[in-house]
Amino acid sequence: MNKMFRDMIKEICDELNIHYKALSKNWIIMLEKDGVKKFISGFKFDLNGHALGNVLDDKYATYEILKELNFPIIEHNIVYAPNNTNDYAVDCNSISYIEELFFKYNKNVVLKINGGTCGTDVIHITDVAVLKDKYEKLSKKYPSLSLCPFYEIKNEYRAVVLNGEVELLYKKNRPIVIGNGKATVKELLQEFNYPYFKDYNSKDSSKILKNGEIFEYDWRFNLANGAKVSFDIDVEDDKKIKALAEGISKSIGVKFGSIDVIKTTDSNFYTMEINSGVMTNRFIKQANNGYEIVKAIYKKAIENLMKN
Repeated sequence: MNKMFRDMIKEICDELNIHYKALSKNWIIMLEKDGVKKFISGFKFDLNGHALGNVLDDKYATYEILKELNFPIIEHNIVYAPNNTNDYAVDCNSISYIEELFFKYNKNVVLKINGGTCGTDVIHITDVAVLKDKYEKLSKKYPSLSLCPFYEIKNEYRAVVLNGEVELLYKKNRPIVIGNGKATVKELLQEFNYPYFKDYNSKDSSKILKNGEIFEYDWRFNLANGAKVSFDIDVEDDKKIKALAEGISKSIGVKFGSIDVIKTTDSNFYTMEINSGVMTNRFIKQANNGYEIVKAIYKKAIENLMKN
């Protein structure tokens, strides 16, 4: 929980005459009004049920539930470390298990932390030796991993939902630049997203791309990895994404959260994951009036919070 977030919540509380107190090394905010106490933990508001919050923080659990309810979602397979010999792990805690999945998905998979955020340790793998190596390393760091088939993604979107309604929808543009025969990779990346790439320094920084030559900085769509906020969303896509996000939130009871949706190159839409915490720092920095947009959403969430 960063200072900008805490300051915004304090500002909202002052406007709503709510007593604000930061606790636990600023990780917890306690809100109190008329004898009612509510909490914000990290970026998680005290609106979702505790059990549902745990589900949303678990990519495989989210997949199982949405699949059961017939919502489109990218396929996830839970993976445990070889030394996890609990009953729930015995059929998915081995090299042979991940190899089987690797070949099932045509040697094209994504391995990631089952409970991770911001694209941390999300790895696209097309070589079985690399898969084994990453599995061994990551399974020593994290209690569980998720292995998915690789999807050819055209666009990725984030929908912030509150009480079953989409309050904010934006697209994440991946950091890809196209050469003009004059500018360097660094210059093109800075033109794309200056705050993120202002200090970019790599072996390809000074390379001048040929006219039409494509440079892909990252295959992921995370704002934390250089992607950029955009509101340029096709009208029909907007309707489909909102219908999916609102349908999911109403069906499973997501009171406040963000739902990531992808559109594949064959024009299918899938839920990728749901976040029980609503993190907006990078959106605020990139979007015009980002602070005002987010503050209005958080204010509405806090008003709902103090009613319950």
